[in-house]
Amino acid sequence: MSRKKPLLAATLILLMLFSVLALPFSLLAEEAEDTPEEEVTAEEGEEEEEEEEEVWVAPEPKPVVLVVSFGTSYNDNRALTIGALEEAVAKAFPDHEMRRAFTSSIIINKLHARDGERIDNVTQALYRLLADGVKDVIVVPTHVMQGYEYDDTIAEIKPFVDKFESLKVSSGLLMSDEDYKTVAQILVDHTEDANQEDTAIVWMGHGTSHAANATYGKMDQVLKDLGHSNYYIGTVEGTPTLEDTLAAAQAGNYSKVVLLPFMIVAGDHANNDMSGDEPDSWKSQFEAAGFEVECRLEGMGSYAEIQDLIIEHAKAAVNVADLKEANEDNTAVEEAAVHEGPITADMLQDGTYEINVESSSSMFNIVKAELTVAEGKMTCAMTMSGKGYLYLFMGTGEEAAAASEDAYIPFEEVEDEHVFTVPVEALDQETDYAAFSKRKETWYDRTLVFSSGMLPEEAYANK
Repeated sequence: MSRKKPLLAATLILLMLFSVLALPFSLLAEEAEDTPEEEVTAEEGEEEEEEEEEVWVAPEPKPVVLVVSFGTSYNDNRALTIGALEEAVAKAFPDHEMRRAFTSSIIINKLHARDGERIDNVTQALYRLLADGVKDVIVVPTHVMQGYEYDDTIAEIKPFVDKFESLKVSSGLLMSDEDYKTVAQILVDHTEDANQEDTAIVWMGHGTSHAANATYGKMDQVLKDLGHSNYYIGTVEGTPTLEDTLAAAQAGNYSKVVLLPFMIVAGDHANNDMSGDEPDSWKSQFEAAGFEVECRLEGMGSYAEIQDLIIEHAKAAVNVADLKEANEDNTAVEEAAVHEGPITADMLQDGTYEINVESSSSMFNIVKAELTVAEGKMTCAMTMSGKGYLYLFMGTGEEAAAASEDAYIPFEEVEDEHVFTVPVEALDQETDYAAFSKRKETWYDRTLVFSSGMLPEEAYANK
């Protein structure tokens, strides 16, 4: 056998083995060559999808109904009154989004601190609407009358007149004579079960030093004109007073009294001033006069008929065009509106201005407040509704009790009224004061907010 044949056979075997072993590598190479083409195709597809997303147009934001209420820290009653009213408004305006704003900074701050709940004031709510691209807004105040709270709401709306395509606002609950008759009948219908010959039905309103306080006397007269002589309207902080209302009920020879709040919510005033156990509450005063007393903690906002009337006003809301002239050349007002912090003396012109002061306690009732700005400082002369306090102190009651009498702020008697003139660090922020009760000889903690809402545009230093 030739030695060349085995060598040739071995060579062939090696070549075949190499071919077999090399096969997977060639396949992998082919797959590697295919991969970039596939990746390019995927990337091209992704680019096409991204191009489609870039041309996507967001839908136009819905028009908004902004329901503006004073507010309350009583969560249960807020749901039954303001919440129910807002739900009714939302149903009446199905093509609109419903949003909420409160006017009481004390309540807004309390809810945030206690519950972690953030609620906008009117200015914040309107700026939020602008940021969201909203073009059409209807502002619906739920205030019973067009007093200070309503005036402040309008003042906050004015700088936004030209910022929306349509900005409308409705009136308060009681505007026309027809409104008074409608509400009077609602009050009667909701107390039909208690309307007996031996029963006086007394509605407790808030009261105000504003001219709109005449609302209460007019409503009382409308009820009488409709034949309901046993119905009475009184107020906590205005006229008719508790004393007026009590005397009228005594003259009627009634043995029972039903007390109800003439307010949208049954909040602090209803739970404390009206139905509280303190000796000076309405319930205690009527009981001391010999009446059997029943208290009904039902805010009017829970009445479907009241909701219907507010909705009727909302549907008749008018453009704020008549406020436009007040918006011309109002740079100072706009800067004040967007200012998120307190307003200090250096931001204001020297002068004396009427302002509104919010108190954390209805027992500390301020009927008039005048702010004086001079030489970089602010003071406020507060006229009280009564004479129950002898001193004020800038700080807490505990700090007042430990301080010397030189730090106390005494009252000044002006036309038979107690007036306290106190230093003001800043507007639109909560400040602690303590008030010394003459009757109980005790310091009570009070939180006050000196509001900038009523300041005219010329009050600002940059005007």
